Amino acid sequence: MNKTPLFERHVAMGATMAEFGGWDMPLWYKTGQTAEHKATRENCGLFDICHMGEYIITGKDSFAFWQKMLTNDVRAIEDGQAQYNFMLNEKGCVIDDCIVYRFNEEKWMLVVNAGTQDSDFEWLKKNALPDMKLENISAQTCKLDLQGPNAPKLIAEIAGREAIEGLKFFRFADNVNLDGIKVLLSRTGYTGEIGFEIYCDINETVKLWDLLLTRGEKYGIMPAGLGARDTLRLEAGLPLSGHEVRPDVVAAGTPWEFAISYEHDFIGKEPLMAAKGTIFAYAITVEGKRKPGDHSKVLYKGEEIGVLTSEIMAVSLGMVPAGFIRVNKELAIDEEIELLNEKGKTFKAFVKANPLVKGTSRKKMASML
Repeated sequence: MNKTPLFERHVAMGATMAEFGGWDMPLWYKTGQTAEHKATRENCGLFDICHMGEYIITGKDSFAFWQKMLTNDVRAIEDGQAQYNFMLNEKGCVIDDCIVYRFNEEKWMLVVNAGTQDSDFEWLKKNALPDMKLENISAQTCKLDLQGPNAPKLIAEIAGREAIEGLKFFRFADNVNLDGIKVLLSRTGYTGEIGFEIYCDINETVKLWDLLLTRGEKYGIMPAGLGARDTLRLEAGLPLSGHEVRPDVVAAGTPWEFAISYEHDFIGKEPLMAAKGTIFAYAITVEGKRKPGDHSKVLYKGEEIGVLTSEIMAVSLGMVPAGFIRVNKELAIDEEIELLNEKGKTFKAFVKANPLVKGTSRKKMASML
């Protein structure tokens, strides 16, 4: 099993470790998942995301390559801007969800999920255009996520206010100096809160982790594991690769259609368009204090219409069971449904607006410093 450079740090901090996407990762630390979740919502949380994949793409054909490979329209972004995307197969299903970074028209970075990084790279190689170079830099790249309303204060203290005060949502700054560590600082994340995804040389990983934890003490920083990452992302209305988005499910009818532009041609476009109106994804809350269980069936007026794709106890909503469903019927907000678990027990649930929790991710940076 793969380990990140922070494995020993996690073990020393009493983390409960588990396999995720072929990596030995922290689920939570001694503080516990709920405390880590709250710290990220109220102060700031620090996540080891070194297991994710990063590719650099250069060359004259790189722009045309992205227009072919990604669902969003890369014509809409400028140098120094990032964009959320789906990468589809020929059936219109999601190979992976990813973020593309534009340095200039001939240099880009793509960030992909851990469990799919090898197959993603092979898919990109298979579809490469003549005048471009595709490089997998995952093994050389550290990625830490610093998320939460106090994250800007911490980075401003280390790098200087001028380094981030003009940084807008889904923009990034290259060659930012964090106490001698050169980083790419991206105003993106997976929690719904304002914060940063931080990239640097893999050899600087431990130094950067220690720096942020030490300097972040006065800002209430807490290391956070994959457990809190999952509850935060679901509350924030974001999908998990392999659950809400999958290589065997067409990417139609989801709350994430902002990642799809039909103004250009891309792999999987025709079957995606053909599937419109046949599949839908929604956020839900469940009545009571217990989660139904993974893969519970969704019932509407006694008819089975779909499946529960993810579930959590929503910490920010007072430990209310919540999740995402995928169904074959269009439902209204606050519509009542039932969930039937593998033990035959039913749970009353309600369709809710996505996201369940509105965080600080889009706030003006100056207001958070």
